[in-house]
Parts: sequence; C-alpha cells; structure tokens
Amino acid sequence: MTHPVGETLQAATVIAKTTQTLIGKEIACGGYEFVTLFFVYTKGDETGLKIVPSFMQSSGGTSYPYATNTDTGGAKTLTDTSLTLTASKTSYMTFDVRGVAYIKFTQGGSSNDGTPTGTLAASYTMK
Repeated sequence: MTHPVGETLQAATVIAKTTQTLIGKEIACGGYEFVTLFFVYTKGDETGLKIVPSFMQSSGGTSYPYATNTDTGGAKTLTDTSLTLTASKTSYMTFDVRGVAYIKFTQGGSSNDGTPTGTLAASYTMK
C-alpha cells in the first residue's frame, strides 16, 4: 500500500526478524519543527513489529533514543519511546524536532519467533 502524503521512506517491505533495521534513510530536520511518520503495517506470521525513533546531531552520528519525561511524586524518569504493534495498523506519529539535526526510524520484529512475513510501508512529512 502506498501513502497519499509525504515523501516515501520505504515501500511495503518484509520486516526484519531480530535486529532494528533502518526504515529508508535519515531525515535532515534543519529548519523544521515537526516530522510526522505515516506507516502501514500488515501483520504476517510474526508476533508483531517495533518502530524506534532516534535523534542524531550529525548524519551517521551517535543515535539518541526519543525519550519522554514523566514526573511521579517529584521524581523525574526518562523512558525511551518505541511503538510496538501486534496487529495490522495504518497510523502516524509526530515528533518535535526543534534543535535536532537528524531523525531516523528503525523497524524490527517485536519477538524472535517465526519467520516474519508482515510488511511495513512508511512515508513522512515535515512542518
């Protein structure tokens, strides 16, 4: 399935089994405030799919996980963000990229079982 908006990152491709694999390319964020990732996951024999966003300050540089900050009783906790899907899904995620040079997305099976037959297609827009 193709996406009606944005630039294609990856046409429908069978997902990786055990390792997080780059979806398309790194995205240069300079001058933009937000990146929205649109995706179509079609579940196959695998347990599910995990999509992981990461930020970088230079192309090919060190990856820093996208993290959210929670405050519980005055104690702040940073938690790395990922999206785990266990059923077919068409959806999107938006990321604040102000002050970030590059963002990338990786995908991989959420478990090491079976041989993945599911596919992931992805595109993005920037604002």
